[in-house]
Amino acid sequence: MTARSQISSGALNLRVEESSPGLFCWIVTQLSAQEQTGEVCIDASDHPYPSREAAMSVGTACLKAYKAAAEGLLSMLPSRPTAPF
Repeated sequence: MTARSQISSGALNLRVEESSPGLFCWIVTQLSAQEQTGEVCIDASDHPYPSREAAMSVGTACLKAYKAAAEGLLSMLPSRPTAPF
């Protein structure tokens, strides 16, 4: 994983990757202002999820919180949601 970074202006994206067979992680990324850097990791799951859908659900909640914070709707991000098992 890349180092986590602060949010700057620009589109945020969510990716779900299979970290090992049957285990999935979510990653919130943002395009870097520097062309050679590409995407920058904003946040990523601390542990894998048992399905792509579970990782996508939690990752989507985190992405929405980051987007709301970037738009100034939240003064602080809430704690990361727990994994739905």
